[in-house]
Order: sequence, then C-alpha cells, then structure tokens
Amino acid sequence: IFGWDVQNTHQVLTEHTLGKDERQRLHDIGSTNTRPDYTLVNGNIALAFVDAKSLDVDIKNDKSVAFQIRSYGWSVGAQYSIVTNFDTLAIYDCQCMPRVDDDANVARLRFYDSTEYVDNYEILHMFLLRENIITKKLEYSHSEQESLDYNFSRFLGEIRIKLAESIIRNNRYEDLDLVSSFVQTIINRILFIRVCESKGLEKEGLLQDYMNDDFWTRFKNSSYFEFYEHYDGPMFNRINPLQSLVVDNDTLGDFVSKLYYPSPYRFDVIPVKTLSDIYDLFLGYRLVLNNGVVSDQLKEEFKKSNGAVTTPEMLVHKVIECTMPTDVIDSMSITELLNLKIADIACGSGVFLVGAYDFLASQVIKKITEGQVFDNRLAIIKDHPMLTIEGRRAIINSCIYGVDINPEAVDVAKMSLSLKMIDDYNSLDFEDVGLLGSQILHGVGNNIKCGNSLVGSDIEQKYPALSENFIELQATNSFDWRNSYPEVFANGGFDIILGNPPYVEVKNYNVSLPHMAMYIKDTFVSSRNGKIDLAIPFIEQGMRLLNETGRLGYIIQKRFFKTDYGKGIRKLLTDNKTLHSIYDFEETDLFKGRITYVAIMVCDSNKDNNTQVKYESSATDHVEYMPCDVLAATPWNFENARLNAIRNHLTNSIGTLADVCNVKVGLQVLWNNAFQIIADSVADGLIYGHSAIDENICVELDACKPLICNEHFAPLTKRDYTTYALFPYEVSDNGDVTELSMSDMAATYPRATEYLNRHKNQILDAVESLPQKNGNYNMNDHWHLFTRANNHGAVYQKIVVPMTAQYPQAAVITDTHVYCDNANMFFIQVPNGTEDQLYALSAIISSTIFNTLARSIANPQQGGYFKFNKQFLNPVPVPKDAFLNETADIKQLAIIARRIETLNQQIKDSNGMRIGGLVNSLNSSWAQLDSLCDRLYSITDEERQELYAVVRNDRNPYGQDN
Repeated sequence: IFGWDVQNTHQVLTEHTLGKDERQRLHDIGSTNTRPDYTLVNGNIALAFVDAKSLDVDIKNDKSVAFQIRSYGWSVGAQYSIVTNFDTLAIYDCQCMPRVDDDANVARLRFYDSTEYVDNYEILHMFLLRENIITKKLEYSHSEQESLDYNFSRFLGEIRIKLAESIIRNNRYEDLDLVSSFVQTIINRILFIRVCESKGLEKEGLLQDYMNDDFWTRFKNSSYFEFYEHYDGPMFNRINPLQSLVVDNDTLGDFVSKLYYPSPYRFDVIPVKTLSDIYDLFLGYRLVLNNGVVSDQLKEEFKKSNGAVTTPEMLVHKVIECTMPTDVIDSMSITELLNLKIADIACGSGVFLVGAYDFLASQVIKKITEGQVFDNRLAIIKDHPMLTIEGRRAIINSCIYGVDINPEAVDVAKMSLSLKMIDDYNSLDFEDVGLLGSQILHGVGNNIKCGNSLVGSDIEQKYPALSENFIELQATNSFDWRNSYPEVFANGGFDIILGNPPYVEVKNYNVSLPHMAMYIKDTFVSSRNGKIDLAIPFIEQGMRLLNETGRLGYIIQKRFFKTDYGKGIRKLLTDNKTLHSIYDFEETDLFKGRITYVAIMVCDSNKDNNTQVKYESSATDHVEYMPCDVLAATPWNFENARLNAIRNHLTNSIGTLADVCNVKVGLQVLWNNAFQIIADSVADGLIYGHSAIDENICVELDACKPLICNEHFAPLTKRDYTTYALFPYEVSDNGDVTELSMSDMAATYPRATEYLNRHKNQILDAVESLPQKNGNYNMNDHWHLFTRANNHGAVYQKIVVPMTAQYPQAAVITDTHVYCDNANMFFIQVPNGTEDQLYALSAIISSTIFNTLARSIANPQQGGYFKFNKQFLNPVPVPKDAFLNETADIKQLAIIARRIETLNQQIKDSNGMRIGGLVNSLNSSWAQLDSLCDRLYSITDEERQELYAVVRNDRNPYGQDN
C-alpha cells in the first residue's frame, strides 16, 4: 500500500513481538525497547517512523506520545513521522526540535479520526506515498538552528569549554592542545557508552548510575578496565594521564544528564552519519585561552567559508557508486572484496570511511545471499545473512584506511567506525554475532592515522631550517605513507581513494606553516600555478598513492576546470591519461547553507580504461563520451566546445598547415646503436666520438651527415651538430641519391668501413638487413644499407619540429645536407619557399595561438608532453593566403624570428654573464611575434582569451620551463 512492500526489510523495518523468555533476556541485559513499531527506510537509511499505539492512548492530547514520535523523527532527520491507534492518526513535522513540555498539537501537521480517512485520502496518500518520502517532495521551511546536527554540535561546543576549564583549573595544565585531546577523549567515550546503552549493549542508564556516586572516578576506572576488556579498540586505549586527571563531577553530570529523557536526542536511532556530521561542525572550532578564559574559535581555514560543512550522505553514496562501478564489484568474490584497500586521505570525521564500510558490508551480504561460499566466522544466516562482529571487523581492519592532520578528527573517525561495529544488531542476536565477547573492537581504527597527507618525512631534508623549529615541525606533522601502511604499498598502493578534499588556499599556511606551503609548491607539479587550494595537491597525491589499477573518486569544485590555478592538475591528469569520468551536479544547494558548484571526478590509474572520458550531468540522463585526447591543460568544457569552435572557424577562414607545407619524417638508419655517432670533436675532416656500441670511434666527416635529434630543443634557435648519422650514400645538391656499396665505402671512407666491418656481426644480430628483405641486394656488398630510404634526397633548407615536446616548437636549418632523426623529429618542406617564409612559418608554429590549437588536438603523453605527429600538426590553422603571398606581415614575422634566433644564441654564448638586457629584448620580441600572429589570425578579444589560456614557458635558449 502507498508503494511500500512491508515484507521487504529494505523498505519497512518492524519491531519484533517478544515472548516472555525474550523479554526476560532483554531485561537481563538492561534493555528497554521503546522504538516505534515501523521504520520506513530506503536501503539502510531511515526516512520516517510510524508508531502504533493501543486504542486507549489519547493521540490527540498526550504530550508524551507527541514528544516520543517527534524525537525519533528529529533524531534521524526525518521530514515527518506518524503515530496512530487506528481510530485516530497524527502526522508530525520532525524538522523542528521537540521539547518535552510542548503541547501535543505543536508541530502537528494533520490530525484525523477514522471517520475522516476516506474524505482525506488524497492528503494521506501525499504523506504516505513512498516516492514522496524518498524524494522529500513535501518541503517545510525551518531555521537551520532547529536541526539536530546544529543543536548537538553547539551543545558539544559548550560542554567542551566547560570540561577544558575544569581540567585547567584542577590540574594546572598549560598545553591547550593536550587539554583539548583530553576533552575530546572524554566526550567521545561518554557518547559511545550512551549509544551502547541505547542499543542494549550496556545497561540502560549506566551513566546515570555513575552520577549517583563519584562519576569521574567510576567512569575513568570503567574505561580502563571493563570497557577496555569488552571493547578494546580506539575508544578505550589505556591512557595513563587520564587516570590521574581531576575533573569536576558537576561539569560531567550536566553533560550526561542532557543525554537522557527528556532530551530529544534518541541515540537508538541517530545514524552514525549524523553523529559524524555533528562532529564535523564541532571540529570546525578550536579551544583558545585568553587571560584565563577558555572559548571556542573558528579555525582559520574555515573563517572565509564561515564554518565547516559536512558532506551529505547522498554525495558520499554517489562518489562510491561512480568510483566502484557495479559491474566491477559484481565480478569479485568475497575474498577479493575483503582484499580491497580503500582510503580517504583527508578523512575528517570519517563519513567516506563509514560509507565505504557500508558499501562493502552490503556487497558481502549480497554475495552470501547469492550463494557464494563464505567463511562461517564472517557471517551467520537466520532469516537473512548477517555479518558477525568478526565479519565487520574484517572489513574495517583489512579494507578501510584514513589519514587526517587533525588528531581530534582522527579520534572521531575511529569512533564512527567503532559505532558501525555495533550498529543495527537486534538484541536477540548479540551472542550469536559475538557482541557479548571480549575486545570486540580490537584493531578497529588502527588504520586511521594522524598525519599530514601532503607532506612526507623528507621535508626536513629539503628544508633543514625546519628541524630547528620544533613548534612548526610538530604542527606540520609529516607523514610517511610507505612505513605507515607497508601492507598496502607492498602491492603498489591503494585500490580506491575516496573523499571530499579540503578547499583551503595554500597561502593560508604561508605564515603559520611556511615550510609546508613551500613543500607543497615544490613537490606537486599541479600546485605551482600561483593561487591554489589544497584540493589540487590532494588530487595529485591521491593519484600517486594508487596502485596500477587503482581509482580515485573526489568531490571537486568545478572552477578548477577553467581557472588558471587548475591548469597544473588539468595538465597532469590529461597528460597522464588518468581522467576517467565526470559526474556534473547542476544543483547548487547540495551542502547545507552553501551555494556550491561541484562535480564528482573519477581518475583511473589504468590508462586503457580512460581512452574515452565519460561525462554525465545530474540534470539529464544523457551520457557523453569524448576521446581523452580532446582534453588538455587548457580549460575544460567537456568537448573543449569553445576551442573546437575557434579551431573550426579558423580552419575554414584562413586554412591549415597542410595547405602551405609538407611535414616529413626523418632519417631511419639501419641500427641507431651503431649508425648514430656522438661527436666528441671534429678535426681535419674526421669525427672523433662514440656510439652506443663503441666508446672510441674515428670516422670520416664526409661519411656522415649531421642529424638533428630531439635533445635540448628550443624554438627559433640555431641547432648545434653534435650527433651524426653514418650515411652510406652520396647525395647531389639536386637531391639525387646514390647507394655506396661496401667496396665503394672502402675506397672512399676506409675508417668508416673498418668501423662497420668491426661491428658487422653485432649489427646483423640486432636487425634485419636490406639483402634479407630484398633479393636484389647481396649480403657481402650491401648488408650495411638502410632498409628504408626516407627522404634521403631532402637536401634543402627546412624547418625542424620535435615530435614529442611540451609545446609545438620550430627552428630553421639553413644548411642543406642536414637530416632529422626519424625516431622523434619531423621536418617541414615549403615547396619553392623562401628563407623568409621558413622563418615566418617557424615563428607561427612557435606562437601562442598555434601552441593552443595544436595542443588541443595533440596526443598527450606522460610528464606534460604531447606527440605532435603529422596527423596532429596538419589540421592546425595557419594563415595560408598571407603566407603564400608573403605579405608584409609575413616578412616582418621573419625579421622578428631571426632576431629571436640571434638573441637566443647571444644569451647562450654569454654563459649567464650580463644577460638581463638580452633577456628583456628576447621577451619583447616574443611579445611582438604573438601580437603579429594575432593580426594574421584575425582573432577577437574573446578568442584571444581562450587561445592564451595556456602560457608557453619554453621561450628561452634552452626550451625548458622556467
């Protein structure tokens, strides 16, 4: 009815009707079961309650009935809940905080008796329809101050101040960080035991019993002995200084009293996620001591955003769904699931860790239900499979990892996982699942560690001055990933990294943690573009920590898709082909009290999974796939729609590179190791040098040809001839090629012939010779000839272009008998072209406009490089008519290019001495070159902004960034 399947426990949970013996068992362990009869759920998320009362209960006027149903609903964040004795029915708004003295009609949305049900069926249908409850279509506006998380975090903040004052007053501690740690531990432990009471794991009212005596003495001793023995784990580590701590019982009594009726906090139904949210708000503040007065102060990193913000559960689930797709998980066995290593490297209170646990637990149960064989220690089967304490512990201890720089957050994350260990068990199953055993939380939380995820232990070696500043060293809190998690990195790293990394600008640490700020800038290539926030290096670090098949799923601010500070990470992800998918949220109200523009970004270490980048928007069911090559360091718009439009427009209006020249491949020798010779010196017509197979070579200069390789290349520079190809051919100035047999070689170049014969067997063992491929040649006289004759007759002035580079670069070679290495160089021929045209075209290829257009379609490589193959260069727009007609602008461009070439050579020859003026002139010349290209391309101001989004950093004699 109303869309609910009452037999499906993923939709409706019902309380058991207990027999006499069962009630006695509950009484023996101190349990009082008062939960409403029906919990309406979506999976494991409580949405609303329906409580059935007997006919003698006055639903209309009984304040306690109203307070009970409102408290339960409010404690889970339900919109509304219902109480009925079938003769009457009341619907209560659960979004405003209930108070025990409220009249029964406060926050009551509807009240009907049975005679009114039919006439008001449409209204009842509206409130009870499953779709409406799941989607929360019925919205009511209430102040945020009425919400559970806001109230409880404010309450905890008040208690924290009182506890700190008591500890300082009674123990004379001056270290506020230590005091804060004590306070956090006490609060966490009290709340944990209160939750255990509400779930029947401890005697109901145990903490109240302690209040009848010396509360602090009894509680700290129980923590040291009984609670430690029962739970062990992170909640009750034996902390000796706590045992000698003096705390006022009045302060603790005030805290504990507010955890029981008539408090509206219902710990038997408050979800673990809600407690995490409460702590997220609470941990946004820190204790400060001024003139003996303790107060709460918003942490510096949250001042700009006016406080911390929690990640909604829906977002947590969506990140997990995007990062751990069903098809992959379905193919895994239970053992494989339990071998997964999942981390949140900025875990905060642990919302993603809890989400990951829930996901894995549900998948294990699903596989058991489907009949997979499982270890009987992990689960029991009654009406349905149920994980035991050992099963839950196996997931947490084997699979869940977290790191945070805030020690209080780490403690809360450990508590969140500890609460998951005892959550959602029926009291009757306690013994069967192992809840009544000893040390049930043993090891839970050991994988959650306090440290700085971005700063490694090498920071002191990089910045020795930090070693002398113990305060900053402690606050920086460096973290050694490999030593902390050796079992993870023995297999290459994590399988999954999830999270919502912090959006805090690195500059916030320039004063308080300057070495950390420097370390981030120096260590993470994505973080060198001026103003960045921590989310950027967290993405890069996350990718570093994954294994070769690992995946990262983050909630990220979409602004990094386009802003300059995101250029580094865009470059890193696209160069390395690790971007897998984007889930774009059109909604801007996902975070309470914030307007945000966010997306889920998934990256995959296995590049084979990323050839097509998936793009999906929350506003539509349509999914788009785009070749990974269309995304680069330039601003992302998923399809690079704007840049594509500019490129297409320019192609149609001015032409392309293919219209004005021929891009050709270089010389392919028989075997590089033997035929490529590095010249140590050239004298008297001889080359003295070495090759990969011979350290001492002396051959005739005329037996070789200068070979331009992709080494230390820079745009618009004169190329030094340091590598030569031993070349068994004669080429006339007209380009006519004649093969030189071994007999010809011996007669003309005896030294080169001796070198080849000396290594003949080694060469023929390494490669297939021309006679082996072509029977027209004989092995004795022709074994040394090249198997491919690539452009041997290209004896003319040319432009040389490196194939693999960070930017498209070009230089003019005016010497005619010079060749390019086939492996990683191209050369450009301009048919019947003048030298001016060669320099002008080199200038265009080296311009900012050409750079952006070429990179937008080039093939990204590792380390920020691109493959500028012929297929990627030819379609790049070039001003064809102006070039072919050799207009005044083209001639001027040639003049500028020659000047840049001269300045580059002058700077190199100066060896760094008095080059300031030369560098300024060089920069000015590059600016003139770009300005002239702007005119030749006829771009608008808007197009210029798009085309200049990527800045060239190779405009120096060495072609290197910076």
